[in-house]
Amino acid sequence: MKLYLVSGWATKSTVWKPVLKILPDKLDIEPVEWPEAIDGDLDRRIAENTERCIVAGWSMGGQIALRAAELNPGKIAGLFLASSMCCLVERAGRPGVSRDIPEKIRVLLERNRKVYLRAFFEQCLCPAKDTCIIENLLEESDSISMESLMSGLEYMIHTDAGLTPDIPLMMVHGRDDRVIPPECSEYIMRNTSLSRGAYIENAGHLLPLVKPEIVGDLLNELIEYCIAL
Repeated sequence: MKLYLVSGWATKSTVWKPVLKILPDKLDIEPVEWPEAIDGDLDRRIAENTERCIVAGWSMGGQIALRAAELNPGKIAGLFLASSMCCLVERAGRPGVSRDIPEKIRVLLERNRKVYLRAFFEQCLCPAKDTCIIENLLEESDSISMESLMSGLEYMIHTDAGLTPDIPLMMVHGRDDRVIPPECSEYIMRNTSLSRGAYIENAGHLLPLVKPEIVGDLLNELIEYCIAL
């Protein structure tokens, strides 16, 4: 079975690297960078498959995964969402961040991209503190254009990924996530029938990097379930 691992905004697919060590060798795993995914690359890959696949996404990558399932329901065997949401901003009846946050992000990015991204990665990592991880993320982010960052921000704001209740779904979210509220995962869980999830205490947003064992074990559980169907 093929597994797509979708990265999150401002990061590369290397955020999944620690989790890869825990996944079974029998899987056909393909990383997907979020800028290519929102330009249609993920949908193209899914359409070309002769068999159904699993899509896993972290943060914005989970939103992309939900959207892919909405557009290609018959091709998706399962979804795995880490620290994710249907849409970045809150709307009536659906949790998210405050509506004024995206504009603040735009302003800070344009004022000093490096300073903003450092603060963003620190927020993603919190409550953990690891300067090495932050420096690696900053270095990798240098290859992401400002145009892509702005396009990704627009995607997160304006894409309201629908839910596909009959697709098996596994979720994991840190209770101390300061980027995407845990209520976003709770909302998805309440509105899908084949879903289950875990909420990790004393953990923030960057779960694939700081809690790879937990993320990997839950993803393996979904994989085994989908293979057995």
